[in-house]
Amino acid sequence: MSTIRVEAAGAEALDRATRMLAGVEGGLQKAVKSAMSRSVSHLRASTAQAIRERYAISQANIRANENVKVRYTYQNGVQAAVTFSGRKIPLYRYDGAAPKVPTQDTSEWVRAQFGGAWHTVHPGLAASGHQLKGTSPTRFQDAFVAQMKSGHTGIFERTGGTASSGGDEIQELMGSSVPQMLGSPEVEEKLAREAMEKFEERLDHETLAILNGWR
Repeated sequence: MSTIRVEAAGAEALDRATRMLAGVEGGLQKAVKSAMSRSVSHLRASTAQAIRERYAISQANIRANENVKVRYTYQNGVQAAVTFSGRKIPLYRYDGAAPKVPTQDTSEWVRAQFGGAWHTVHPGLAASGHQLKGTSPTRFQDAFVAQMKSGHTGIFERTGGTASSGGDEIQELMGSSVPQMLGSPEVEEKLAREAMEKFEERLDHETLAILNGWR
């Protein structure tokens, strides 16, 4: 889990808004809440961009595997704690995963147990995958792409154990989670700084909107 805090207390824009809205009952609180809400929305949108600067993964796959919660406090200004959580993302969902569909290596035969009996079958073609941009996908000789009965497709490898069904036990290869990809202090500081800049920009806008009767 990763938490990014955006604090508006003491910001120059907040002081400016306080002076301009001094004669408007509830005006400052209304402007601050609206500006902070826009700031957090900007922060959430920026997370995918920040992750994709380093990791080879699409925005859609990031959004599908992140859980975002926002908690506000309004004491001595306004603060927002944005918490990112989520499970590890399957390696198959990162760019460069191959093959794209379950594919058999017809040049080989192996013995495999499933359904309680041994069979001679073609093994799955060795799968490849990676997480970081600027790196080439790694080929995993003992891993393969498979689709489960649920419809989920991933890169799996045999553990050497036996499943309860009597077949070979397999496990899915996973990449990092959204919190892990956001977990460096450098990334968090950058996102918090950009969110603070967005807050100041939006607070000026909201202040003028209230003074002009648009809010």
